[in-house]
Order: sequence, then structure tokens, then C-alpha cells
Amino acid sequence: MSYAPEHPHVILLRDGYTAFAKGDLDYIREILAEDVVHSVSGRSKISGKYRGKDQVLEFYVRVFEISGGTFRSEPYAFLADVDHGVALVHTTAERAGRTLDDHGADIHRFVGGQIAEIRYLAGDQHAVDEFWS
Repeated sequence: MSYAPEHPHVILLRDGYTAFAKGDLDYIREILAEDVVHSVSGRSKISGKYRGKDQVLEFYVRVFEISGGTFRSEPYAFLADVDHGVALVHTTAERAGRTLDDHGADIHRFVGGQIAEIRYLAGDQHAVDEFWS
């Protein structure tokens, strides 16, 4: 049986999540478009829109700080084409005696081979909001 090669955006997403897990913000900066927007659903203190590379990277650092370095977003499936990609992610963290354990999705939009938009959709929005509030 022959399989088609992976789409380049699947490889970009996989490499990006690997870099995120290692704290390699330099690589993440390379794959993000200058005007990237990262939207986080919900009503917690981390919900909202983060615009531009600096704000997005500051958001990532903040999530690690709030969770005492325990935040993990581990992808278990990728789908991608020329314009869009989805990473199904298992998100875990601990803080203030609480535990986060959620299966959600990160939806990406690509422009010129870079990530121009990320939308996080929680599997259990209520539980995610409670954890981060």
C-alpha cells in the first residue's frame, strides 16, 4: 500500500508543536506571520485575541507562568491543506490545586507558508474557563 506524502503544512504544524513543547520561541517566531492573530475562546483571564508575533509569544510565556510551567498542548492528529490546518490537542496543566485535562482543537490559517491565524476551541469550555479564572 502506498501513502501520499504529508502536506508541508502538516510538517510545519508538527514541527511547531515540537518547538512549543521544548520552549523554542525562536522557531515559533519564524513560522508565525508578522500580523498573526491567536484567538482563545471563552471568558477566562487568558481568553481574547493576541495580535502580532510579540503579543502571541508573550501570551505563550504567560500561560507557562500562570501554570507554573505545567502547561502542555500535545497534538494527537493533524489535518492540513494549502490554506488551513487543524491540530487536535490534549491540553493539560495544573495551578492553584486545580487540574486541566481537555481535548480541543487549534485551527490554523496559513498565508505564504506561515501561520497567520490560530483559533483555539476547547473541548469543555466551561472546565477550561474555570481552570484559568
